[in-house]
Amino acid sequence: MSLLRRRSEWMGAHAYWADWERAWRAVPVSRGLGEVCPELDARARRRDFGIGAAGGRRTDVEWLLGGKANMRLRAPRVVDLFCGAGGLSEGFRQAGCEIAAGLDIVPHFVQSFALNNPGAKAICADIREVPTESIARPGEVDVLIGGPCCQGFSTHGKRIAEDSRNFLFREMIRVARDLRPGWVLIENVKGLLYYDKGRFRQRIHEALFELGYAVDSRVLCAADFGVPQRRERVFFIATRTGVPICFPKATHGPGASRTPVTVRDAIGDLPSLGLGGGEASADYPTLPHSPYQAAMRRGSQRLTLHHARPVSQRALSIIQRIPEGHGIRYLPEADLPERFRKMRRISNGNLRRDCTTLYHRLRWEEPAYTVTCFFTNVSAGPFVHPEDDRALTRREAARLQSFLDAYSFTDRDTAKQIGNAVPPLLAKAIAEAMLGAMRGKARSCVIAAVEYPLPITV
Repeated sequence: MSLLRRRSEWMGAHAYWADWERAWRAVPVSRGLGEVCPELDARARRRDFGIGAAGGRRTDVEWLLGGKANMRLRAPRVVDLFCGAGGLSEGFRQAGCEIAAGLDIVPHFVQSFALNNPGAKAICADIREVPTESIARPGEVDVLIGGPCCQGFSTHGKRIAEDSRNFLFREMIRVARDLRPGWVLIENVKGLLYYDKGRFRQRIHEALFELGYAVDSRVLCAADFGVPQRRERVFFIATRTGVPICFPKATHGPGASRTPVTVRDAIGDLPSLGLGGGEASADYPTLPHSPYQAAMRRGSQRLTLHHARPVSQRALSIIQRIPEGHGIRYLPEADLPERFRKMRRISNGNLRRDCTTLYHRLRWEEPAYTVTCFFTNVSAGPFVHPEDDRALTRREAARLQSFLDAYSFTDRDTAKQIGNAVPPLLAKAIAEAMLGAMRGKARSCVIAAVEYPLPITV
């Protein structure tokens, strides 16, 4: 079939969706489309809208979601690669998607994913050794999501050019090639944009474009979407459906309708622990003090993960003198141990710029800085409680990441599970933007101007 004919059929399918969507809005839950609009239903049953995955013709839902047609608008099916504890999946679940499968190489990460997604397939394996058919089959997946390991790009790591983890995005491309989902979402650290002069970003764009996907990438800040944390990550959104690519519009902060969610909004209802201590499980001591706290408590009967170990005497001597909103630079250089004096200056005698948040005490009335997997260590970053002389608890970090209190984590490496995750509320905002685009309701989104490649027959 000629490319011009295929392009013409694609345009016909795209135009038809407006009529179909208007008709579908009027369909009660208990009734099918055929009962309300027999003509449209008949056209759909004739598979009258484009090239199908098996060489047949595809219905409108197949074009929009990339999966098998279902004349009732079902929830898009999502597969999460490099799922970790499931933060990205949780956001898509909250947005109304069906989580079909998750894969990660770390067993206790996969266990946490399985605890929170009991109906999904949980796969513990090295993705480089997993055949695609073990994950899903073509036509079963509408959205492929994942955050390939990012240590090779992260400014918190050593940024080794030949780190094999830098190339794990190729595995997502492989799975996308085999499963042909309608949509692909890739998350990574902001450093990927600039690493190797932006070549990795360009490789991802080119690889998806070669598979027939339109693609765009943007940096999003979690605080702009109701997460009490200034965490920036880059997101690649790709689609082969012909539907516009949409990124969510900021809902919090300057120019938005709501003020940012602060540290107090997030954890102000949790009991003070002083220098440390706490219980593995306890009753909530008070009612929620903010809408955010009320939302985080949904479905939870007990307060868990809210306990902290006392810091070392050396660390205590430092953080006791650091006020809210300040870090190690607040103290006179003469008052610091020798190793910290060296850390504060470079060879020309100037203060280093990369240690501004060490031993940093959070401010109550601002969002937190990025929560990493080292949040239990006050010397590793901005992880000192606003009032108590201690590091953050796992519950406090989970709240700052927007995990519900009812979300289950396995006991092993809980800090890594929390700190490495995509904040669910940020993931939810992205999922809702994508769903809005799928369903022709992109009013609250930022529409990307991208080139759409001609359809490619598999």
